[in-house]
Amino acid sequence: MLDQALIGLFIAFFTFLTWRKLDLGLFFIFLLLPSYLIRFKFAGLPSTLLEIMIWVVFITWVIKTYKPQHQSRARCGAQHLNIQTYKQFISYLLSPITTLISQIKKYPSLFLAITLFLSAATISIFTSIDTRAALGEWKAFYIEPVLLFIILISLPLSGGQGGSLVEKILFALVLCGLATSLLAIYQHFTGWMVPWKFWENGNTFRVTGWYGFPNGVGLFLAPIIPLALYLIKNKIFVIARSLKTTSQSQERQDYYAWFILTSCSLFLLSSPLAIFFAKSTGGLVGVVAGIGLLLIFWKKTRWPAIILGLASFVSILSLNSLSPIKQELLMQDRSGQIRLNMWAETTEFLSDNPIAGAGLASYKTLIYPYRIDKWIEVFHHPHNIFLTMWVNLGLLGLFGFTWVVVWFFRVGIMEAVRHKTKEISLTVFLLASMTVIITTGLVDSPYIKNDLAVLFWLLPALMITDSGQNQKNQLE
Repeated sequence: MLDQALIGLFIAFFTFLTWRKLDLGLFFIFLLLPSYLIRFKFAGLPSTLLEIMIWVVFITWVIKTYKPQHQSRARCGAQHLNIQTYKQFISYLLSPITTLISQIKKYPSLFLAITLFLSAATISIFTSIDTRAALGEWKAFYIEPVLLFIILISLPLSGGQGGSLVEKILFALVLCGLATSLLAIYQHFTGWMVPWKFWENGNTFRVTGWYGFPNGVGLFLAPIIPLALYLIKNKIFVIARSLKTTSQSQERQDYYAWFILTSCSLFLLSSPLAIFFAKSTGGLVGVVAGIGLLLIFWKKTRWPAIILGLASFVSILSLNSLSPIKQELLMQDRSGQIRLNMWAETTEFLSDNPIAGAGLASYKTLIYPYRIDKWIEVFHHPHNIFLTMWVNLGLLGLFGFTWVVVWFFRVGIMEAVRHKTKEISLTVFLLASMTVIITTGLVDSPYIKNDLAVLFWLLPALMITDSGQNQKNQLE
């Protein structure tokens, strides 16, 4: 009862803050992404704290997007309604839809891909063997993250106050990641909150953070690392510029810049340790891939990065066949063999169900007759992001998801090439973050959790914002 009262108080406080300032609502959503682990019933339906926060922000955004025609009402009066007034009233009601339509016209390819993706998710409710569980996944992994995406692309995130909103969102992610990293490091030395099967069982000693499973640490922290690097780059520039001025307003900016710089630096020190202590090889390889992309885009480090990458690849291949590092990276160890068998059985299942897949929340049950390693637990997904999409959403969903990813890299690379400067833009760091997700997704499913789905859709939202700002700057 006390828990419910505290949750109710938090929701009321969050609603008040969001109504006063939508930026704060968005900040707290990204700061508290793991709050999906706080589960309860809302209006008799299973829900999470993160879901309630998203809906509060969405409803607030819809209301605040409306633009009342106060002057027209004052002139006309309620008793003198005419055709023009009705048109204004309809425009008032449709203003959120108008805002969305304007973005669809700018990026028709992306929104067609999203439409296919969400259509496949909706169809997969009806092909599922558990409709109730499927509805839960549908709203948590597909509808709500896309709603947040729509909100973000409708707001002026870049330039002036908008630029600070991008910074707030990224900084909220870094703070959340820092808290997660510190918890994971503390767990490494104490075992606090780590489930037995990931600690004493078989002397695995893998940390789990808030999530209850080790890979959750790497899946969440790894994509944030390039975004933290972007904030550090920006804040170093701000601090360097402030050394030339002594105004009071500049001093306040300095304190804020130093706070962000310190927090991001601590995150960059702690997050690789947390991923390492979670023994998330996919997360570590993803981080290397993301940073490698950044180094390749920066002209001064391009060739050294390529040479170092090739040398590392050759060195790994030349290791002794019994080397644990080589066995793990080439999937020759126990974990790798389990994944290979998992992909084989999933591929066999999909050969029998290529169009519809399994449907939402159905893989764990339907895959059982195809199991190769029947002596281990049945996993919820096939540990590959593309196989996961195919299994859950069918061929249409896989096509829509792949289209979104291809659109993201196509637009990002075009923007990065078109706007070559000495400074690496946000676009390149977004590309690096998505590279982390896709690389990790080759051996895991960095989408099928509430926070991971929100993090995924944040990247195309910021890509739209940054590419739009670049075009605006070019016109100016």
